Parts: sequence; structure tokens; C-alpha cells
Amino acid sequence: MTDNSALIQINPDPRILTTFVIGTEDNVKAHILRQHTLGVAEASAWSKPIPVPRYPDKVMCVLNRIMV
Repeated sequence: MTDNSALIQINPDPRILTTFVIGTEDNVKAHILRQHTLGVAEASAWSKPIPVPRYPDKVMCVLNRIMV
């Protein structure tokens, strides 16, 4: 299994809020769509699903937002 930690870069800018959503692919997609419907974040702003190491049925998506 490859190490996916290099795919996620944490921005040191204190204004950046990084949100991780981890779960089954269906549940993660449903959560992202709910956030989009509520106006929290555009669905396209999230990363593509990234496999979670050692948990083959789980994925994570990441959202970086500037908080002002």
C-alpha cells in the first residue's frame, strides 16, 4: 500500500481551516453534498476521495478554506 500522507499538505497560514471527512465513500459523498446544499462549501472545493491506509472500506476528502 502506498503512503498517501504526501497527498495532503497542511498550509501553515493560520487563516486556513482544513476539514477532513472520513467514512465510506457513499457517506462522505452524502456529507459533501449536504454541506453544498447548506451553502457551507461548494462540492467541487473538496479533494477527490483518498483511500485511508489500513482501512480498505474508508476514504477521506479534504477541504481547505480561508476563514476571515
